[in-house]
Amino acid sequence: MKAVLHPALAPAAIRAFQARAAACADREAALDLAYSFDFARIRILPAQVRSEIAAFLDRMAARAPKVVLEIGTATGGTLFLLSRIAAPDARLLSVDLPGGRFGGGYPAWKSGLFRSFARARQEVILLRGDSHEAAMAERVEALLGGEPIDLLFIDGDHRYEGVKRDAEMYAPMVRAGGIVAFHDIVPGPEDAVGGVPHFWREFKASVPANEIVADWNQGGYGIGYATLGPRLPGPAPGRIIR
Repeated sequence: MKAVLHPALAPAAIRAFQARAAACADREAALDLAYSFDFARIRILPAQVRSEIAAFLDRMAARAPKVVLEIGTATGGTLFLLSRIAAPDARLLSVDLPGGRFGGGYPAWKSGLFRSFARARQEVILLRGDSHEAAMAERVEALLGGEPIDLLFIDGDHRYEGVKRDAEMYAPMVRAGGIVAFHDIVPGPEDAVGGVPHFWREFKASVPANEIVADWNQGGYGIGYATLGPRLPGPAPGRIIR
C-alpha cells in the first residue's frame, strides 16, 4: 500500500533535516543529504544528474551569489543545494506553479521544510504561482528592492514558449556579470525536456555559454549557463514583458 504523506509529519521532518544539515561539513555531504534524505517518505531528491549539479555548484561556489532566483521548486532539492553555495547572508527566491506540468506543485505544508534550508543569516522566500504572470514578476522585483539577481536558475515550464518567457521576464533582472542557468538542455522525451534544448541552442548563440553534461545520449538533464554582459538579450533591466 502506498504511504500517504501527512502535514502532521512536517515538523518532525524539519527537525530531522536540520540535524543532518548542521552536520554537513562540505558540499559533498550536502549532496549526500539531498539525495538520501527520507523521513517517512518526505524527500527532497533533486531531479538532477548528481555529477552535473555537483560540477555546477563547484563553479558557482566561488561567486557566492547573494541574490538567487530559482524558477521551479518541485521537490526542493536543487534549492537546498543552491543555499549551500550562496553567500551566508543570501536571499533565495523560488517560484513554483502549483500543479505545474513539469514537476511543480509541492504541497503547501512542505513550505516550512523548504524555508528551513536557509542557513543562519540567509532567507528563503517561496512564491507559489505562475512565473509568467506580470504580477509575479512584479512581486519578485518588489522583494528584490532594486537589487539585481546574481544567479537565476530556470527549471520551470519546459515548453519552448514557457522557458523563453521565463528568460525574457527574469534575465533582465540579472546583474551584468551574473549567471543565468537552464536545466534539461539535453534532448530527450517531450514530457521531460519539452522545448528547453531548442531554446538553449538559440540562447547560447547570443552569449558566452557553458554546458555541463554527463552524457549527450542520456535523454534529458544537463545544465547550461551563461555569464550575462551589460547588453543582454531582451528588455532593459527592471522592465516587465506583458
